Amino acid sequence: MKAQRWILAGLLLCLGGSLGAADEPPTYYGAVAPILNANCVGCHTEGGIAPFPLDSAEWAAKMAPAIASAVTEGRMPPWPPGAASPRMRGERRLSPEAVAALVSWAKAGAPLGEGKGPVLTSSRPPARTPDLVTAMPRAYTPDSRLYDDYRCFLLDAEFERDIFVQGYRIKPGQGQLVHHVILFVIGPEAVQRARAQDGADGRPGWQCFGGPRLGASTGALGDALGFWVPGTQGTDYPPGTGKEVKAGSRIVMQVHYNLSAPARPDQSRLELFFSDPSSRPRPIHRMILAAPVEVRCPPGVSGKACERASALERSELKRVADGIHLLCGTTVEDYLRRDIGDGSRQETHCDFGVREDGTALGVLAHMHLRGVAFRISLNPGTPGERVLLDIPRWDFHWQGEYYFEEPIVLRRGDRVRISCVYDNAETILGPDGRPLEPRYLTWGEGTTDEMCLGGISWVK
Repeated sequence: MKAQRWILAGLLLCLGGSLGAADEPPTYYGAVAPILNANCVGCHTEGGIAPFPLDSAEWAAKMAPAIASAVTEGRMPPWPPGAASPRMRGERRLSPEAVAALVSWAKAGAPLGEGKGPVLTSSRPPARTPDLVTAMPRAYTPDSRLYDDYRCFLLDAEFERDIFVQGYRIKPGQGQLVHHVILFVIGPEAVQRARAQDGADGRPGWQCFGGPRLGASTGALGDALGFWVPGTQGTDYPPGTGKEVKAGSRIVMQVHYNLSAPARPDQSRLELFFSDPSSRPRPIHRMILAAPVEVRCPPGVSGKACERASALERSELKRVADGIHLLCGTTVEDYLRRDIGDGSRQETHCDFGVREDGTALGVLAHMHLRGVAFRISLNPGTPGERVLLDIPRWDFHWQGEYYFEEPIVLRRGDRVRISCVYDNAETILGPDGRPLEPRYLTWGEGTTDEMCLGGISWVK
């Protein structure tokens, strides 16, 4: 696969024609480094989630053909929201001029130009002094017997007074292993239960597929403090807003380790930034959206793995799989009767009513490997329909929460639809690099299971 990418990159450079001035091609120190710093080195750095660094002239020049290929095809920098989505804060999009400069530079042989020494990155948020820094109490080595290891850790931070979190930074200790992080806030009544589970199996933290599992009132995604996924450089909530954390609460950090890289000790860290105590931020709420997941095997493929009962046997979320049908007014039979064609476009959706007036600040989206498209829309099927998030080409490795440049008004009685599309016919690779055989998919925490999950962050 890597060899094919290099061949494709070479062909693009040979056949693509001149995209820059032939007599004065761009240079690394002149035009290229600022583009890479602003858009690439947040992930492409030593020890980061990307497979190679781009924070040095040597590496950038070596990878110039691959860079030209990726930006020409629109694969990099990764920015999932499509053109139908509203403008988002922190969009990672290259201008046509930047793409032309990178391709022209690669075609010219990646000249360095005048300059020396390391180039300082500019894609990261400006350095700030956090109000609180905490980390997993002990380093944890993911279970190498698993493809996906979900582990929860009770962080040491205690809150003696009510505070509003205005922003946060999550710093994974092992960028190649940590697939995503969720920060759950738990109340004093759940702290003792967390302490009892912590280390009970002889290892730091506790296994937590599906959330912290500390009681019915804890672990709700809608009350999560924040999220981290690869490519995220930090989150600051819109001015005048924040996530409220009550006195006596604690934070549980759920870490999803994807064992596509060798297991190594991880001790991920959290930095929190508080709102000014004299201010009165508007509390951010989160409306959680979900739809049934009933993805069938393509025609001509059969066997036990293609039966729903088999999917439920391996799922940690079988109650969720059935409960969402009750929530959405659907049945399993509705999905079993559908014509799925060749199995490559299996859609599911669910509508939710807006219960009170408010203002939408942002959206989040989550599916797994078989997902191909995702959408959240407001008042679908009406003249006033508005897309809140459209991801026409889903990529499991690039997902997260997005905040609008301009907030969107929500009215009581409005309808919000979440829609997910899956492809169960295409040959794809699993976390171990081997092809995944088609099987029936329903709700499950594993990477090779599926979800249709989203949310809207809003204020009253």
